[in-house]
Amino acid sequence: MKLNPRTTQILKNFASINPSLQFDEGQNLKTISPNKTVMAQAKLDDVIPRTFAIYDLSRFLGVVSLFEDPSFNFEDTQVNLSSAGRKVSYTYADPSTIITPPNKEIDIGNVDVEVEINQEVFAEIMKAMGVLGFSEVVLVGEDGKLKLRATDTKNPSADNFDVELGDTDMTFSAVFKSENLKIIPANYTVRITSRGISHWSADDVEYWISIESNSEF
Repeated sequence: MKLNPRTTQILKNFASINPSLQFDEGQNLKTISPNKTVMAQAKLDDVIPRTFAIYDLSRFLGVVSLFEDPSFNFEDTQVNLSSAGRKVSYTYADPSTIITPPNKEIDIGNVDVEVEINQEVFAEIMKAMGVLGFSEVVLVGEDGKLKLRATDTKNPSADNFDVELGDTDMTFSAVFKSENLKIIPANYTVRITSRGISHWSADDVEYWISIESNSEF
């Protein structure tokens, strides 16, 4: 088999969440961060032919990048990559060494806030965070407006960078650490619950991301 570019993009994103990954037979792929603040799931165009584990996903993707359009042959203990007379065998990891997400579906419960966030707005906020040296993104409802904000909630005198998303009759703030917002660029429907969890869903990928304890509803 071969991996299409979208699958490679998803794998690179998952490597930023957890350095290890268990591939399950089929088209669904899941990962969870070691501190369990982020879980992600994707529906692949490719079909994975067997279940196996990779301990260092970034290293594996680096090996893949050595080839131009490689073919993958998945065996019992290793995957063989080959292209244009080149070949490498990459050994699977022991599945017991991999932190894997739960098998059951996550139910975030009653949704307190639901909003659409497009990739242009999210990219703008992340750029502002880098420029201003902030480490948090806050979804805010205040003064009748829904806003996405780059800020530092631990510094009351910090500047804010706001992007208005629309109108709201709610007053709340849902605080996210930037380190937990490692998501693939896409347009997302974001659902948030005061129980401390959010669900970000796009066409073929979704994330469950924790919100911080200083959030207010």
